[in-house]
Amino acid sequence: MELTLLFPLFFFTLSSATYISTLTLNQNHPSSSSSWRSDDEVMGLYKSWVIQHGKAYNGIGEEEKRFEIFKDNLRFIDEHNSNNNTTYKLGLNKFADLTNQEYRAKFLGTRTDPRRRLMKSKIPSSRYAHRAGDNLPDSVDWRDHGAVSPVKDQGSCGE
Repeated sequence: MELTLLFPLFFFTLSSATYISTLTLNQNHPSSSSSWRSDDEVMGLYKSWVIQHGKAYNGIGEEEKRFEIFKDNLRFIDEHNSNNNTTYKLGLNKFADLTNQEYRAKFLGTRTDPRRRLMKSKIPSSRYAHRAGDNLPDSVDWRDHGAVSPVKDQGSCGE
C-alpha cells in the first residue's frame, strides 16, 4: 500500500526535475550559475507561489509558459536584491507570472498624450517653485512626515 502511494510521488518529482533541468533561462538576465537558485528550489518556490495566489492555468502549455515568466522575474528580483547599492528590495507578488508588457497592458490602462496635458494648463503654477533664499534640505524622507501611504493594490479598476 505504501509503495503504491510513493511511486506516483517519486515519478512526479523525477519528471519535474528532468523537465526543469532542460529549460533554458532568459538571456536578458544573465548571471553566474553558482550564484543563482537550483532548479528544485525554483520549482518549489513556483509551486508554493501558485498555491498562495490561487493560480490555475487552463490552456495547453500555459503553465509552462507562466513558469518560464516566473523564473525570469525571479532571476530579475534576485539580481536586483544582490546589488547593495539599491535603496529598496524586490519580492514576489501576485503578478510574478506576467511579463512586463502583459502587466502594462492589463493594469496601467491607456496613456494620454503629454502634449494634450500641457495644452490644458496654459499658465504654470508657481506654488511649489523654489524661491531665492529658501533653506531646503538635500533630501526628505516623506514617510517621516506622514505624506506617503503604504502601497495599495487597486486591482483592475474599470473591469
